[in-house]
Amino acid sequence: MPNKLTQESTKLRDWLMPIAALVFSLFATTSYADKLLVISRQLDSYERVAHQIQDRLKTPAKVITLSEFELTEFDTTGYQTIVAIGSKSGDILFDRIPAEKNLIICFLPRQTYQALLEKYKDHPRKLDRKVSAIFFDQPYTRQLALTRLVAPKAKKVATALGPHSQKDLKILTEAASKQSIDLTYETLQDDDNPIHKLQPLIRDADLFLSLPDKSVFNRTTAKWILYISFRQRIPLIGFSKKYVEAGAIAAVHSTPEQIGQHTAEFIIDYASNKQLPEPEYPKYFTVSTNNTAANSLRIRLPSEEELTSKLMEQER
Repeated sequence: MPNKLTQESTKLRDWLMPIAALVFSLFATTSYADKLLVISRQLDSYERVAHQIQDRLKTPAKVITLSEFELTEFDTTGYQTIVAIGSKSGDILFDRIPAEKNLIICFLPRQTYQALLEKYKDHPRKLDRKVSAIFFDQPYTRQLALTRLVAPKAKKVATALGPHSQKDLKILTEAASKQSIDLTYETLQDDDNPIHKLQPLIRDADLFLSLPDKSVFNRTTAKWILYISFRQRIPLIGFSKKYVEAGAIAAVHSTPEQIGQHTAEFIIDYASNKQLPEPEYPKYFTVSTNNTAANSLRIRLPSEEELTSKLMEQER
């Protein structure tokens, strides 16, 4: 029969074990974390990216908000890898963390990343190539390949360019040429009437491709483009799932989880090669379709899975 001392020891052990486990878990997520993830805001999409990165990394990663980083003057000394999730976080961390540390920015548009590089063009991080990115927008080659899959007979594809996207005209026309597509376009300035410019452009096209340029596709203009294309019975390819839900017949886009998966692989590749990779478009993507909109235009679409699979095959 156990003596009183043994019983007391057992009670003490049972009492201390949960406390020890808690202390260990807290210590593991702070002191032992060698990767720091800074989300721009506490939005569901940013948090989904961060959780996916955490789940796929082999070593712990600490997640904080940008406001926490700024308010506490967060010390990044012990972190080997720093990841900014979102453009606002990328902007602040670019200049705030030590210049010798590599910075990976993910979940931001390519145009925004290029604007950051221009903003910090004389910064040591830019000059020493200690920054890279994972974009969330899709390459033009992928978007135009989707137009060919959903509308194989389309010869003339129209689009609208803003102050940012018009800088990509050469890349865009080269991508269209590879798909044997005749690309027509209008450039829109902030003071232009988009309806007057876009109505004849859409009317004369076989299909309209919307590109993610904030100066062109703000909420009001996007609605007008959808309305004009529907009235003219011209199919529209969007650039997000929300645009498809609003009436575009299809779009290729990447989910936060897919961006997180790509970013984790990017980090692992960097850790093994000791060299920061060049910025990349999303490796993983999904095609969304709106069969109601397609049926109204008498277009029969392949399934979302089939379209996604075919795009992947083309890129292998």
